[in-house]
Amino acid sequence: MTKAIIGDLNSGLVSYEGVLVPRKMKVVFSDPEGVAGNRKPSITLQFEVGEDRLKCVSVALSASKDTQDIRSTLLKEINIDALAMEAFETVALERKAEGSEEVQPARLAVGRAAAKKLADNVSQLSRQELLHIGFYYSNPASSKSPTQAVLKGLGYGSRHTAIRRIQAARDKGWVLPRDAKPEEILLHFEVLKSEMGQNG
Repeated sequence: MTKAIIGDLNSGLVSYEGVLVPRKMKVVFSDPEGVAGNRKPSITLQFEVGEDRLKCVSVALSASKDTQDIRSTLLKEINIDALAMEAFETVALERKAEGSEEVQPARLAVGRAAAKKLADNVSQLSRQELLHIGFYYSNPASSKSPTQAVLKGLGYGSRHTAIRRIQAARDKGWVLPRDAKPEEILLHFEVLKSEMGQNG
């Protein structure tokens, strides 16, 4: 299979850790050389940089009369995290000189270091997610089971995930300590509700 990594310059450039990268990039796998009917299906992964995070926003597989069917084994071969890092490193640019508008492909070590730092941020919660966790957890309507409210409200796959995210939000002050008084929780909820309204 051939692999192409493409940065979408029309999406704008994001400055991060001394490099510039397109806000959107994709990795495309295709199998144009194989025997018709036995080629691998094409795969396209779309990545975006935002809120100091590098994330995969879509994975598309496409089969045709010239390719094999899409199978679970093909999905298992896709290492999204590694491809995100590789895409970032490949499309990273750096200025030719300090303050210059001219850019050139970033040195591999520079692009790799920035990609690693950005990938490390994936495990951190976004501000928007923290806001929603605090909102659902502090809502007086869910005071009997706030963890369940977070689980359902944010669509987490398990109670364990909800508990971990709530603790992360508590560590950052988005969820009040367990010994907070009801009036403190209500005030906190009103502040979060107002902030959510301002954010649309």
